[in-house]
Amino acid sequence: MAYVLLIIATLIGLGISLFFLKKNVIRIREKNKNEPKAYKRGLNYVLTGLWYGYLIVFFVGLTINNTIF
Repeated sequence: MAYVLLIIATLIGLGISLFFLKKNVIRIREKNKNEPKAYKRGLNYVLTGLWYGYLIVFFVGLTINNTIF
């Protein structure tokens, strides 16, 4: 029973991460309309992708770990 709760918790964490990734990409798109420098516009997406990519990999790994063991 505990493993089922852990799997549900990790799937919820994965869903929340994906939700906020989508929300922040939309926010960055709006913010970049006023940014004149191209490298700053690109860097906003890269840093957001790295952060949420890390979170998504963490939750996927945690889900796989809980299903195997």
